[in-house]
Amino acid sequence: MSICFGRSKPSLIARAALLCASLSWLAANAQSRPAAIPIPAATNKLGQLDSPALSEMLAHLKVVGTAPWSGLQGSGMITYGSDQNSYSATLTIVGSRKSRLDVQTPTGIISSRINNRLGNIQQPDGKMFPLAPEIAASGILQFELPRLADLQTRSSVLDHGVTVIDGMSLHRVTIEQPLTPRKNIATDLYFDPQTHLLVKTANAIRPDGSQSDLLRVITYGDYRPVDGVMIPFLYTQVLDGQKQWTIKLSEVRLNPTLQSNYFEF
Repeated sequence: MSICFGRSKPSLIARAALLCASLSWLAANAQSRPAAIPIPAATNKLGQLDSPALSEMLAHLKVVGTAPWSGLQGSGMITYGSDQNSYSATLTIVGSRKSRLDVQTPTGIISSRINNRLGNIQQPDGKMFPLAPEIAASGILQFELPRLADLQTRSSVLDHGVTVIDGMSLHRVTIEQPLTPRKNIATDLYFDPQTHLLVKTANAIRPDGSQSDLLRVITYGDYRPVDGVMIPFLYTQVLDGQKQWTIKLSEVRLNPTLQSNYFEF
């Protein structure tokens, strides 16, 4: 998926073709880079609801707005790693388990599509690269989790207090949700305790065949109102300390009407 692009390869197509190799290299070198943000680890226990964490999430929802929505579709530009070129991109998110990112390159569209725990990347020439279930389940972005998580029966919400990240005091909250009947997936959310906006999310991804988790951090910014909801228009992803991509949206609409197979190939 596009979460893995951004290494200094000669072209976007080369990045897609070397997806698995890049992840394996990162896994082999993960221990050499200290991370200020810890890699989230699931407890595999559901139903724990920490009061300070719930209070932060409720304050966040009050700030961003509670207008009903099923998802969003936005258009804008994406840049990869140190590549100075920008490419047209369309980002679509529905619920917490369906997402799609289409990037227009000089040779055609690179499309990343996720439906629950199934995900694939398709190159302009039609070649596909499947995603590991845990990578697919984490989605392209996670800023919608406070709004969509079922906090009553299918989640834990854990509090870790305020920590300093990149010179900012941020309130760390973990949402833990089921991946399989015997395994959960954890996502850390970092809120600004003053504005209660979501600043960062972090999760662990593990490529097929790897014995190590990689830390994926997404930073959110440029919040703007859209139909009564504050939506971040700026997203930057870092994987194991390496900048992967930045998405700058120029237009967003909520509750898009999509075909039933929109997130499938």
